Parts: sequence; structure tokens; C-alpha cells
Amino acid sequence: MTITQRHFYVGTYTDAPSQSRGIARIALDTQTGKITRLEDVCELRNPSYLVNTSTGLYTFSEVSEQEGAQVVHLQPAEKNGAMNCAPIHGDAPCHIAIDAAQRFVAVANYGSGNVSVHLLDENHHPSSTSTTLFIDGFGPKTHRQSSPHAHQVTFIDGQLVVVDLGSDRVHFYRHQDSLASFELDYSVALSPGSGPRHLVFNQACNLAYVVCELSEMLAVLTYSQGRWSQSAEIPLLPEETVYEAASAIYLSQDERYVYVSCRKQNCLSILDVSVTPPQNIGRLDTQGQFPRDFTLSACEHWLLVANQHSNNIVSFHRDTLSDMFRPTGYECSIDAPVCLVEYQA
Repeated sequence: MTITQRHFYVGTYTDAPSQSRGIARIALDTQTGKITRLEDVCELRNPSYLVNTSTGLYTFSEVSEQEGAQVVHLQPAEKNGAMNCAPIHGDAPCHIAIDAAQRFVAVANYGSGNVSVHLLDENHHPSSTSTTLFIDGFGPKTHRQSSPHAHQVTFIDGQLVVVDLGSDRVHFYRHQDSLASFELDYSVALSPGSGPRHLVFNQACNLAYVVCELSEMLAVLTYSQGRWSQSAEIPLLPEETVYEAASAIYLSQDERYVYVSCRKQNCLSILDVSVTPPQNIGRLDTQGQFPRDFTLSACEHWLLVANQHSNNIVSFHRDTLSDMFRPTGYECSIDAPVCLVEYQA
């Protein structure tokens, strides 16, 4: 069956001057690349990162704990679409992850530097009881690294992985089965002042690619003899000014290419990671300002970019053989779009 439309949730910032009200939705026409805005999913303050699962959509309000930071579970429409929330003990949550068995939801709190791990109940709702993980630290760039800043959480092979921009480290926690009991196994130190933000693993889980926000470098981690270590570091935009604003990262399904958004330069950096060391092979103008996030469709024939400061989402067609991108000429207006997640309508 030919799919003629693909659907995406859009996380936004809702604080003024943004006119967004919460989680938006768009549809992509796979014949033309036209983007159509649909009705919003719900009203919620600053749902800046989203993760979609078989049991519903998870997000949070990116505010301080005092202002009511909370983790949110939105059930699918066929299960009445109810919203279930639990308070987060931390400030300015910025990333969220669910383990493969759907027992835990972990939240990285950028402002307070800690990670909150909530048990999920039998209905997959987050429990108000949570485990707090915190490792003190700092980096040499004191304007951004005076304290830890957890920026990503993800689960792999029975471990919880935390990327800390403030201390230039990636922490690996192990946990007991069925218990929200996490213990630090070890940490990987990246280059001082690099400011790691997000990482992606290959399918074999023996390589990882880390976008470093502050140095605007791609760090490569290699798994050997039971531990991860850094094996390479490549500039995202060689011979260009570093603005300390690299953002999202994506690894193609064939694991040949890594794409990274460079917000100040308004482009995506394209790297060939099938060679050692990885090589820069191009850049793509995102047709907007400050590309906070982007995603490729499940078929990888389409690229959507969320340009936060120009309040637009832009579509591109991708030739999967040549890895060349062509602007479709279509875009959609949404205030402060900062996350894109595909879903089945």
C-alpha cells in the first residue's frame, strides 16, 4: 500500500512571544512535500521534547520545579486520549526516554543537572515516586559549564545513558531488573569544553556518535572490552566560526550518514560515517533560522526541519541513493517549533 501522507507531532515553546499553545500536529503529502497543519493535540506549557510509544505520547513542561515541571503521558485516542501527569523533581527538563520494556520514564533536567527516573504503572502512567540521579561536575567554559547540565537520557542494553553538557561527560548507569534502582557504572570524558548534547547508537551498539554543542564537533565513541571510549572527533563545519549551538543528530538507517543541525549557521551538516574517520560531505540550508530539530520520515525519503526562530517547518525530498536533498518549496507556520516525531494516524 502506498502511503500518501505521513503525520508528525510538533513540540513547541509556548512562552511569549510564541503564540503556540502546546503540542501541534502536521501532515506531510508524500507526493509533493506539502505540509498541512492539523488540530493541536493538547494545551501544555513548553512541551519541548516528545517521545512516541505504543502506549501513548510522553512529554513534559520545560519549566522550573517551582513553576510545576511535570512529566506527561498522553494516551492514544482509542484509549480516550487522557492526560496523566507526575511532578518532576528538577528544573528545566529538556529530554525524555522510555526503556524498551516500558517500565521506566527518564527525564534529563538541564537546569538542575539531575535525572529523574519514574516507574510506569500498569496503565503506563508515570508514578509520582521517582529516583533522582545527580553527579556534580563542571567544565572550562564557565558561561555554560559552571555546573552539570543533563541534556539527554536514553536506554540501551539494560543501561541508562546520560549525556551531560555541563561536565563534558557521558554517564552509564546500570539498574536492577524491575526496580528503579540505578547505580553509576562509569563515565566517559569527552574533550574539555566540548559540551556534549545528544548521541545516537548504531544498531550493533558498538559505535555511538555524539553532537557536541559547544565545540560544534562530532565525537565518535567505540565499544570495546565492555567499555565505551572516545575514538575520534570531527568538526561539523570545518573552517567556519564556532557559535556553540550545534543541536540535533540523526543516523541514517543504513548507518552511512550522520546529520547534525547547526543552529547559528542555519544548516545541517552531513557526514559520511561509513569511512574512518568520518568525513564531511556537505551542508544543507534549512530555509529558516535556528534549526532546533529535524527528522527523516520512516521511509527516509522526506526530511522535515523545525526552524525555531523563523517559526516554520520546511520539507525536503531525499534521494536515498545519492543522499542529496531537494527543497520542495513547501513550509508550515508554527511558532517556536522545537521537536518533530512521526506517528501513525
